[in-house]
Amino acid sequence: MAHAGTEETTGPPNTGDPQHARADREFAAALAARGIEMPPDLAPGVLAGHRSLRTMSRLLREVKISDD
Repeated sequence: MAHAGTEETTGPPNTGDPQHARADREFAAALAARGIEMPPDLAPGVLAGHRSLRTMSRLLREVKISDD
């Protein structure tokens, strides 16, 4: 099973943000579905990168482009 930083000593800092928890669960599910196991020492950095990419994607989808 994929490791998504769920252990207290290796996981990302608990920010209390439900959006982060949802993103972490989504990423863990994607890894598990593909049979990928994330090394525990890499989990915090990988999850932080995943969160940043999700945020960036959301911001890019919200950009209004005008032809002016």
